[in-house]
Amino acid sequence: MSRTSPRVVAITGAGRGIGYAVAARFAESGCQLVLCDQVQMDEAPLTELGRVSGHSPSFSCGDVSRAEQAHGFIGGAVEKFGRIDVLITSAGIHRYGPSESVSQEDWSAVVAVNLTGTFLSIQAALPPMLQQGAGRIVTISSELGLTGMPAYAAYCASKGGVIALTKALAREYVSRGILINSVAPGPVLTDMLRDSPEYDPQSTPELPIGRFGRPEEIAAMVHAVAGDAGTFLVGQVISPNGGAVI
Repeated sequence: MSRTSPRVVAITGAGRGIGYAVAARFAESGCQLVLCDQVQMDEAPLTELGRVSGHSPSFSCGDVSRAEQAHGFIGGAVEKFGRIDVLITSAGIHRYGPSESVSQEDWSAVVAVNLTGTFLSIQAALPPMLQQGAGRIVTISSELGLTGMPAYAAYCASKGGVIALTKALAREYVSRGILINSVAPGPVLTDMLRDSPEYDPQSTPELPIGRFGRPEEIAAMVHAVAGDAGTFLVGQVISPNGGAVI
């Protein structure tokens, strides 16, 4: 593939929220987008991404917690475009409730998507990146993986696991040309936050910055880590969180 070919960027959980904002940011750089989500994306946002990037995005429905679907997503991208230059693992879910009453089903569902899905997606992307001798992987973890939060035990544990996984894989593959880092957002105004029982649109967030983050702010950080600003980053956790962790 020639030097002028666009970077091929695979993004899980790209249908909405931070994942879609990340896709939009990479579209602005003219990247070839390969997108995955559990829910089918509407045609309008896909068309807009294609208009901005200049390349028609590839989209597939899939559950990254299932090995055959995670590997099928990445394998299809490699078959179609010949390579994967960047992988962003943004797929994530949460469950809320007192820890003494969390069901094993809810616990397993959160860990399966957030942690196992991250691992399976990375595992699928590693062989083509190793063959290329280069690649960038940015996991989306969470500030709550650093601090914890009551009634979000499964989510916090899964995101803490993503952070540890990122560090382990970063050490394992840096000598082979693959740079792996994590972006750990604080509270960001997405549908996931709005669905939280603790969200009150009338109150001011108890953050030093006095507001929630915006998806595009997180996307800008992800883009930087995966780009020229990230050439010396290995196994780092970058946490844009409005001062929640100082």
